[in-house]
Amino acid sequence: ITTIHYPTPAIHKFLNLTTPWNLIVIADRKTPSDWLNHLPSHNSSASSPSSSSRLLFLSLQQQQSLRFRILQHLPHGSYARKNLGYLIAIQCGAQIIFESDDDNLVETGDIFHLPKLLQPHQLPWFAFHRQRSLFVNIYASFGHPHIWPRGFPLEQLRNITEDGWHSLRQNQQNITHAYIQQYLADLDPDVDAIYRLAHPMTIGRVQFDRDQPPIALESFTFSPYNTQNTVTHYEAFWGLYLPVTTTFRVCDIWRGYWVQRLLWDIGGHLIFGRSTVQQVRNSHSYIEDMDDEYQLYHQSASFVRFLASWSSSNPSLVGRIRELARDISRGGFWKWKEVEIIDAWLEDLRSVGYQFPPIIKPSSKLSSTAVKQKRAAIC
Repeated sequence: ITTIHYPTPAIHKFLNLTTPWNLIVIADRKTPSDWLNHLPSHNSSASSPSSSSRLLFLSLQQQQSLRFRILQHLPHGSYARKNLGYLIAIQCGAQIIFESDDDNLVETGDIFHLPKLLQPHQLPWFAFHRQRSLFVNIYASFGHPHIWPRGFPLEQLRNITEDGWHSLRQNQQNITHAYIQQYLADLDPDVDAIYRLAHPMTIGRVQFDRDQPPIALESFTFSPYNTQNTVTHYEAFWGLYLPVTTTFRVCDIWRGYWVQRLLWDIGGHLIFGRSTVQQVRNSHSYIEDMDDEYQLYHQSASFVRFLASWSSSNPSLVGRIRELARDISRGGFWKWKEVEIIDAWLEDLRSVGYQFPPIIKPSSKLSSTAVKQKRAAIC
Protein backbone atom coordinates (compact mmCIF):
# COMPACT_ATOMS: atom_id res chain seq x y z
CA ILE A 1 0.00 0.00 0.00
CA THR A 2 1.05 3.58 -0.54
CA THR A 3 -0.65 6.32 1.42
CA ILE A 4 -0.56 10.06 2.05
CA HIS A 5 -2.94 9.91 5.03
CA TYR A 6 -2.62 8.98 8.67
CA PRO A 7 -3.51 5.32 9.33
CA THR A 8 -7.07 4.78 8.12
CA PRO A 9 -9.62 2.21 9.32
CA ALA A 10 -8.56 0.07 6.36
CA ILE A 11 -4.94 0.10 7.55
CA HIS A 12 -6.00 -0.95 11.05
CA LYS A 13 -7.98 -3.84 9.57
CA PHE A 14 -4.99 -4.97 7.51
CA LEU A 15 -2.88 -5.04 10.67
CA ASN A 16 -5.37 -7.23 12.52
CA LEU A 17 -6.17 -9.97 10.03
CA THR A 18 -6.75 -13.54 11.13
CA THR A 19 -3.99 -14.74 8.81
CA PRO A 20 -0.66 -13.03 9.61
CA TRP A 21 -0.10 -11.14 6.36
CA ASN A 22 2.85 -8.76 6.32
CA LEU A 23 1.89 -5.17 5.47
CA ILE A 24 4.29 -2.99 3.48
CA VAL A 25 3.50 0.73 3.44
CA ILE A 26 5.40 2.93 1.00
CA ALA A 27 5.35 6.55 2.09
CA ASP A 28 5.42 9.51 -0.27
CA ARG A 29 6.05 13.22 -0.10
CA LYS A 30 2.68 14.02 1.51
CA THR A 31 2.69 11.11 3.97
CA PRO A 32 2.76 12.49 7.54
CA SER A 33 6.24 12.16 9.03
CA ASP A 34 4.74 10.91 12.31
CA TRP A 35 2.56 8.28 10.60
CA LEU A 36 3.81 5.46 12.82
CA ASN A 37 2.97 7.40 15.96
CA HIS A 38 -0.70 7.24 15.05
CA LEU A 39 -0.87 3.48 15.30
CA PRO A 40 -2.11 2.15 18.66
CA SER A 41 0.71 0.85 20.84
CA HIS A 42 -1.37 -2.16 21.83
CA ASN A 43 -4.64 -3.81 20.88
CA SER A 44 -6.79 -6.36 22.64
CA SER A 45 -7.48 -8.47 19.56
CA ALA A 46 -5.98 -11.91 19.24
CA SER A 47 -3.68 -10.93 16.45
CA SER A 48 -2.34 -7.79 18.12
CA PRO A 49 0.83 -9.18 19.74
CA SER A 50 2.44 -9.67 16.35
CA SER A 51 0.70 -6.95 14.32
CA SER A 52 3.48 -4.37 14.75
CA SER A 53 6.12 -6.88 13.72
CA ARG A 54 4.16 -7.56 10.53
CA LEU A 55 4.36 -3.92 9.43
CA LEU A 56 7.15 -2.48 7.31
CA PHE A 57 6.81 1.28 6.88
CA LEU A 58 9.33 2.94 4.57
CA SER A 59 9.68 6.71 4.63
CA LEU A 60 11.09 8.54 1.62
CA GLN A 61 14.44 8.80 3.38
CA GLN A 62 14.49 5.05 4.05
CA GLN A 63 13.55 4.33 0.45
CA GLN A 64 16.66 6.15 -0.72
CA SER A 65 18.82 3.47 0.89
CA LEU A 66 17.30 0.74 -1.29
CA ARG A 67 19.55 -0.53 -4.03
CA PHE A 68 16.93 -1.01 -6.70
CA ARG A 69 17.69 0.35 -10.15
CA ILE A 70 14.11 1.46 -10.57
CA LEU A 71 14.38 3.87 -7.63
CA GLN A 72 16.04 6.61 -9.68
CA HIS A 73 13.08 6.60 -12.08
CA LEU A 74 10.30 6.96 -9.49
CA PRO A 75 9.22 10.57 -8.91
CA HIS A 76 7.80 11.80 -5.64
CA GLY A 77 4.04 12.08 -5.62
CA SER A 78 3.66 9.02 -7.84
CA TYR A 79 1.45 5.99 -7.27
CA ALA A 80 4.14 4.01 -9.08
CA ARG A 81 6.27 4.12 -5.93
CA LYS A 82 4.33 0.97 -5.05
CA ASN A 83 6.83 -0.77 -7.33
CA LEU A 84 9.30 -0.59 -4.44
CA GLY A 85 6.88 -2.43 -2.19
CA TYR A 86 6.49 -5.23 -4.73
CA LEU A 87 10.25 -5.71 -4.96
CA ILE A 88 10.65 -5.74 -1.19
CA ALA A 89 7.92 -8.36 -0.83
CA ILE A 90 9.54 -10.56 -3.48
CA GLN A 91 12.95 -10.12 -1.87
CA CYS A 92 11.45 -11.25 1.44
CA GLY A 93 10.23 -14.47 -0.14
CA ALA A 94 6.56 -13.72 -0.82
CA GLN A 95 4.68 -16.33 -2.83
CA ILE A 96 1.47 -14.31 -3.01
CA ILE A 97 0.94 -10.54 -2.93
CA PHE A 98 -2.30 -8.76 -2.10
CA GLU A 99 -2.52 -5.09 -2.99
CA SER A 100 -5.10 -2.54 -2.05
CA ASP A 101 -5.57 1.09 -1.07
CA ASP A 102 -6.08 2.80 2.26
CA ASP A 103 -9.80 3.35 1.61
CA ASN A 104 -10.77 -0.29 0.98
CA LEU A 105 -12.05 -2.08 4.07
CA VAL A 106 -11.98 -5.87 4.09
CA GLU A 107 -15.43 -7.19 4.95
CA THR A 108 -14.23 -10.06 7.12
CA GLY A 109 -11.27 -10.65 9.38
CA ASP A 110 -9.11 -11.92 6.56
CA ILE A 111 -8.15 -11.48 2.89
CA PHE A 112 -10.06 -13.83 0.63
CA HIS A 113 -8.18 -15.46 -2.22
CA LEU A 114 -8.23 -18.69 -4.19
CA PRO A 115 -5.37 -21.11 -4.84
CA LYS A 116 -3.49 -20.53 -8.06
CA LEU A 117 -4.53 -23.93 -9.46
CA LEU A 118 -8.30 -24.26 -9.74
CA GLN A 119 -10.56 -27.11 -10.79
CA PRO A 120 -13.89 -26.54 -12.59
CA HIS A 121 -15.95 -26.84 -9.42
CA GLN A 122 -13.92 -23.95 -7.95
CA LEU A 123 -14.01 -21.89 -11.16
CA PRO A 124 -17.10 -22.92 -13.14
CA TRP A 125 -17.20 -20.13 -15.71
CA PHE A 126 -15.10 -18.54 -18.44
CA ALA A 127 -16.06 -15.20 -20.00
CA PHE A 128 -15.46 -14.65 -23.71
CA HIS A 129 -15.86 -11.63 -25.94
CA ARG A 130 -18.51 -11.48 -28.63
CA GLN A 131 -18.14 -10.73 -32.31
CA ARG A 132 -17.94 -6.94 -32.29
CA SER A 133 -15.73 -6.27 -29.29
CA LEU A 134 -12.63 -7.68 -27.61
CA PHE A 135 -14.03 -6.66 -24.22
CA VAL A 136 -16.40 -8.02 -21.64
CA ASN A 137 -18.03 -5.88 -18.98
CA ILE A 138 -17.33 -8.04 -15.97
CA TYR A 139 -19.60 -5.93 -13.74
CA ALA A 140 -22.57 -7.23 -15.75
CA SER A 141 -21.78 -10.79 -14.73
CA PHE A 142 -21.94 -9.72 -11.09
CA GLY A 143 -25.38 -8.15 -11.34
CA HIS A 144 -24.75 -4.63 -12.66
CA PRO A 145 -24.98 -4.45 -16.47
CA HIS A 146 -25.28 -0.66 -16.50
CA ILE A 147 -22.06 0.03 -14.60
CA TRP A 148 -18.71 -0.23 -16.32
CA PRO A 149 -15.22 -0.43 -14.77
CA ARG A 150 -12.69 2.35 -15.10
CA GLY A 151 -10.70 1.76 -18.26
CA PHE A 152 -13.57 0.20 -20.20
CA PRO A 153 -13.71 2.03 -23.57
CA LEU A 154 -16.93 4.02 -23.76
CA GLU A 155 -17.27 3.52 -27.51
CA GLN A 156 -17.56 -0.22 -26.87
CA LEU A 157 -20.63 0.09 -24.64
CA ARG A 158 -23.04 -0.11 -27.59
CA ASN A 159 -21.29 -3.14 -29.08
CA ILE A 160 -21.27 -4.93 -25.75
CA THR A 161 -24.94 -4.08 -25.13
CA GLU A 162 -26.19 -5.23 -28.51
CA ASP A 163 -24.11 -8.41 -28.50
CA GLY A 164 -25.19 -9.29 -24.97
CA TRP A 165 -23.72 -7.75 -21.83
CA HIS A 166 -21.81 -10.88 -20.96
CA SER A 167 -21.10 -14.27 -22.43
CA LEU A 168 -20.07 -17.21 -20.30
CA ARG A 169 -19.19 -20.79 -21.05
CA GLN A 170 -18.61 -23.66 -18.69
CA ASN A 171 -15.02 -24.29 -17.67
CA GLN A 172 -13.82 -27.42 -19.45
CA GLN A 173 -10.18 -27.21 -18.37
CA ASN A 174 -8.96 -29.76 -15.85
CA ILE A 175 -6.82 -27.09 -14.19
CA THR A 176 -6.93 -23.31 -14.61
CA HIS A 177 -3.88 -21.29 -13.60
CA ALA A 178 -5.49 -18.37 -11.76
CA TYR A 179 -2.32 -16.32 -11.39
CA ILE A 180 -4.09 -12.95 -11.06
CA GLN A 181 -7.31 -12.58 -9.07
CA GLN A 182 -9.33 -9.37 -9.05
CA TYR A 183 -12.05 -9.16 -6.42
CA LEU A 184 -14.70 -6.47 -6.63
CA ALA A 185 -15.54 -3.65 -4.22
CA ASP A 186 -19.00 -2.79 -2.93
CA LEU A 187 -20.47 0.66 -2.19
CA ASP A 188 -18.19 2.82 -4.36
CA PRO A 189 -16.62 0.48 -6.94
CA ASP A 190 -13.92 1.37 -9.42
CA VAL A 191 -15.67 3.37 -12.15
CA ASP A 192 -14.52 6.31 -14.23
CA ALA A 193 -15.28 9.96 -13.58
CA ILE A 194 -17.82 10.15 -16.40
CA TYR A 195 -19.91 7.46 -14.70
CA ARG A 196 -19.61 9.21 -11.33
CA LEU A 197 -20.70 12.55 -12.78
CA ALA A 198 -23.60 11.03 -14.73
CA HIS A 199 -24.89 8.68 -12.00
CA PRO A 200 -24.26 10.43 -8.67
CA MET A 201 -27.16 8.73 -6.88
CA THR A 202 -25.66 5.25 -7.27
CA ILE A 203 -22.28 6.13 -5.78
CA GLY A 204 -21.85 4.61 -2.34
CA ARG A 205 -24.79 2.22 -2.81
CA VAL A 206 -23.57 -0.47 -5.19
CA GLN A 207 -23.79 -4.09 -4.06
CA PHE A 208 -22.50 -6.77 -6.43
CA ASP A 209 -23.98 -10.28 -6.62
CA ARG A 210 -22.39 -12.31 -3.83
CA ASP A 211 -23.72 -15.59 -5.19
CA GLN A 212 -21.89 -15.33 -8.52
CA PRO A 213 -19.02 -17.85 -8.62
CA PRO A 214 -15.59 -16.71 -9.84
CA ILE A 215 -15.16 -16.08 -13.56
CA ALA A 216 -11.98 -16.45 -15.63
CA LEU A 217 -11.32 -14.58 -18.86
CA GLU A 218 -10.60 -16.56 -22.00
CA SER A 219 -7.42 -15.77 -23.88
CA PHE A 220 -7.78 -12.69 -26.09
CA THR A 221 -10.75 -11.47 -24.07
CA PHE A 222 -10.02 -8.26 -22.16
CA SER A 223 -11.36 -6.49 -19.10
CA PRO A 224 -9.86 -3.68 -17.04
CA TYR A 225 -8.56 -4.64 -13.61
CA ASN A 226 -7.05 -2.41 -10.95
CA THR A 227 -4.87 -2.39 -7.84
CA GLN A 228 -7.62 -1.96 -5.26
CA ASN A 229 -8.43 -5.54 -4.27
CA THR A 230 -6.06 -7.74 -6.21
CA VAL A 231 -4.18 -10.97 -5.52
CA THR A 232 -1.15 -11.94 -7.59
CA HIS A 233 0.55 -15.31 -7.36
CA TYR A 234 4.30 -15.78 -7.79
CA GLU A 235 4.16 -16.75 -11.47
CA ALA A 236 2.74 -13.30 -12.32
CA PHE A 237 4.94 -11.14 -10.08
CA TRP A 238 6.71 -9.81 -13.18
CA GLY A 239 3.37 -8.16 -14.08
CA LEU A 240 3.05 -6.12 -10.89
CA TYR A 241 5.01 -3.28 -12.48
CA LEU A 242 3.08 0.00 -12.50
CA PRO A 243 3.93 2.34 -15.41
CA VAL A 244 5.57 5.59 -14.42
CA THR A 245 5.01 7.82 -17.46
CA THR A 246 1.20 7.64 -17.43
CA THR A 247 -1.13 9.47 -15.06
CA PHE A 248 -2.29 8.11 -11.71
CA ARG A 249 -5.74 7.16 -13.05
CA VAL A 250 -4.23 5.36 -16.04
CA CYS A 251 -1.22 3.48 -14.66
CA ASP A 252 -2.91 0.43 -13.13
CA ILE A 253 -5.34 0.02 -16.05
CA TRP A 254 -2.50 0.15 -18.59
CA ARG A 255 -0.62 -2.36 -16.49
CA GLY A 256 -3.62 -4.65 -16.49
CA TYR A 257 -4.01 -4.61 -20.25
CA TRP A 258 -0.43 -5.40 -21.26
CA VAL A 259 -0.09 -7.98 -18.50
CA GLN A 260 -3.21 -9.80 -19.73
CA ARG A 261 -1.62 -10.10 -23.15
CA LEU A 262 1.51 -11.80 -21.79
CA LEU A 263 -0.28 -13.80 -19.11
CA TRP A 264 -1.75 -16.12 -21.73
CA ASP A 265 1.72 -16.90 -23.09
CA ILE A 266 2.60 -18.56 -19.77
CA GLY A 267 -0.72 -20.37 -19.54
CA GLY A 268 -2.13 -18.03 -16.90
CA HIS A 269 -5.54 -16.43 -16.51
CA LEU A 270 -7.08 -13.39 -14.92
CA ILE A 271 -10.11 -14.23 -12.78
CA PHE A 272 -12.75 -12.04 -11.16
CA GLY A 273 -14.49 -12.80 -7.89
CA ARG A 274 -17.24 -11.38 -5.70
CA SER A 275 -16.80 -8.29 -3.57
CA THR A 276 -14.61 -8.79 -0.53
CA VAL A 277 -14.04 -5.13 0.40
CA GLN A 278 -16.12 -2.01 0.79
CA GLN A 279 -14.64 1.11 -0.69
CA VAL A 280 -15.26 4.26 1.31
CA ARG A 281 -13.48 6.44 -1.19
CA ASN A 282 -11.09 9.17 -0.19
CA SER A 283 -12.10 12.64 -1.37
CA HIS A 284 -11.58 13.19 -5.12
CA SER A 285 -12.45 15.91 -7.62
CA TYR A 286 -14.39 14.15 -10.38
CA ILE A 287 -13.39 16.83 -12.89
CA GLU A 288 -9.71 16.36 -12.05
CA ASP A 289 -10.18 12.59 -12.23
CA MET A 290 -11.75 12.99 -15.68
CA ASP A 291 -8.76 15.01 -16.87
CA ASP A 292 -6.45 12.37 -15.42
CA GLU A 293 -8.38 9.65 -17.27
CA TYR A 294 -8.08 11.33 -20.68
CA GLN A 295 -5.89 8.55 -22.10
CA LEU A 296 -8.37 5.89 -20.97
CA TYR A 297 -11.21 7.52 -22.89
CA HIS A 298 -9.17 8.06 -26.04
CA GLN A 299 -6.84 5.05 -26.24
CA SER A 300 -8.21 2.04 -24.32
CA ALA A 301 -9.88 0.48 -27.36
CA SER A 302 -6.94 1.05 -29.70
CA PHE A 303 -4.46 -0.14 -27.07
CA VAL A 304 -6.31 -3.42 -26.66
CA ARG A 305 -6.65 -3.90 -30.42
CA PHE A 306 -2.90 -3.44 -30.65
CA LEU A 307 -2.30 -5.97 -27.86
CA ALA A 308 -4.66 -8.53 -29.40
CA SER A 309 -2.80 -8.37 -32.71
CA TRP A 310 0.68 -8.39 -31.17
CA SER A 311 2.74 -11.57 -31.35
CA SER A 312 6.30 -12.63 -30.66
CA SER A 313 8.51 -15.60 -31.37
CA ASN A 314 10.90 -14.75 -28.54
CA PRO A 315 11.41 -17.94 -26.50
CA SER A 316 11.61 -16.23 -23.08
CA LEU A 317 9.14 -14.18 -21.08
CA VAL A 318 11.76 -11.54 -20.31
CA GLY A 319 12.45 -11.18 -24.01
CA ARG A 320 8.76 -10.76 -24.75
CA ILE A 321 8.32 -8.20 -21.98
CA ARG A 322 11.17 -6.13 -23.41
CA GLU A 323 9.84 -6.48 -26.94
CA LEU A 324 6.27 -5.59 -26.02
CA ALA A 325 7.36 -2.60 -23.94
CA ARG A 326 9.17 -1.18 -26.96
CA ASP A 327 6.28 -1.86 -29.31
CA ILE A 328 3.84 -0.18 -26.91
CA SER A 329 6.05 2.90 -26.95
CA ARG A 330 6.30 2.88 -30.74
CA GLY A 331 2.51 2.69 -30.83
CA GLY A 332 2.25 5.87 -28.76
CA PHE A 333 0.61 4.26 -25.74
CA TRP A 334 3.35 5.26 -23.32
CA LYS A 335 6.59 7.23 -23.49
CA TRP A 336 9.92 5.75 -24.53
CA LYS A 337 11.20 6.47 -21.03
CA GLU A 338 8.93 3.63 -19.86
CA VAL A 339 11.08 1.15 -21.79
CA GLU A 340 14.16 2.15 -19.80
CA ILE A 341 12.25 1.86 -16.52
CA ILE A 342 10.89 -1.59 -17.39
CA ASP A 343 14.43 -2.73 -18.18
CA ALA A 344 15.42 -1.56 -14.68
CA TRP A 345 12.42 -3.41 -13.21
CA LEU A 346 13.45 -6.64 -14.90
CA GLU A 347 16.99 -6.30 -13.60
CA ASP A 348 15.67 -5.63 -10.10
CA LEU A 349 13.49 -8.73 -10.27
CA ARG A 350 16.55 -10.79 -11.13
CA SER A 351 18.55 -9.17 -8.34
CA VAL A 352 15.99 -10.26 -5.71
CA GLY A 353 16.02 -13.82 -7.01
CA TYR A 354 12.75 -13.90 -8.92
CA GLN A 355 12.41 -16.85 -11.30
CA PHE A 356 10.48 -16.01 -14.46
CA PRO A 357 8.02 -18.67 -15.67
CA PRO A 358 8.55 -20.30 -19.08
CA ILE A 359 6.59 -19.61 -22.24
CA ILE A 360 4.12 -22.45 -22.76
CA LYS A 361 1.37 -21.04 -25.00
CA PRO A 362 1.30 -19.98 -28.66
CA SER A 363 1.67 -16.23 -29.15
CA SER A 364 -0.69 -15.92 -32.11
CA LYS A 365 -4.43 -15.54 -31.65
CA LEU A 366 -4.97 -17.71 -34.70
CA SER A 367 -3.22 -20.63 -33.00
CA SER A 368 -4.95 -20.19 -29.65
CA THR A 369 -7.04 -23.23 -28.76
CA ALA A 370 -9.33 -21.17 -26.57
CA VAL A 371 -11.03 -19.47 -29.51
CA LYS A 372 -11.83 -22.81 -31.14
CA GLN A 373 -13.90 -24.16 -28.29
CA LYS A 374 -17.64 -24.51 -28.57
CA ARG A 375 -19.32 -21.67 -26.75
CA ALA A 376 -22.68 -21.32 -25.07
CA ALA A 377 -23.73 -17.74 -24.50
CA ILE A 378 -25.65 -16.58 -21.46
CA CYS A 379 -27.00 -13.14 -22.26
